[in-house]
Order: sequence, then structure tokens, then C-alpha cells
Amino acid sequence: MFAGLSSDMILYFVALSIAASFFVGNAMDSVLGALGFGPLGNMLVLLAGFIIGLNLVDVIPFGHVPSAMIIPVAIAAAFTVLFLLAIIKRMVRPT
Repeated sequence: MFAGLSSDMILYFVALSIAASFFVGNAMDSVLGALGFGPLGNMLVLLAGFIIGLNLVDVIPFGHVPSAMIIPVAIAAAFTVLFLLAIIKRMVRPT
């Protein structure tokens, strides 16, 4: 995915991803409350899920995911990881 980008564009993409994951992580902290991981924890989980999603899209054979859907699929993977970790946290938390 990053093969055609220059190094400054890659750094811009990384900085934009980190900033967006912070704001979304802060919003998800308000939504999840005690089930969340705090703003910074949510940010790290979303960022890790986004990276996992990008790597999964790269593994899928070419042509199965349209180019316009690469970023939305990675974002969906990030929210899926956050959702699954919140469910696991709820299951192991004593009531």
C-alpha cells in the first residue's frame, strides 16, 4: 500500500492516523465508559487494530478488495478489535 508514497507522505499518513485514533479513542471512552480502556488505551487499541486491518487487506489477493475500500476495511477492523476487547474485558470482570 505504501510502495508509491514518498517518505514525507508516509509520515503524514502515520501522524494523521495517530491524531484520528486519539480523537476517536476519546469519543469511544465517553461511549464505553467503564468498559473502555481510557482515552489513551482506546487510542492504542484502535491504532493497533487499524494496522492489523491494513496488513490483513494486504494479505488478501489483489482485486478482492477495491482500492477505495482499503481504508474503510482497516477502520472496521480497528472497531472490531476494540469491540472484541471490550467484550473480553466485560466477561473477565467480576460482577
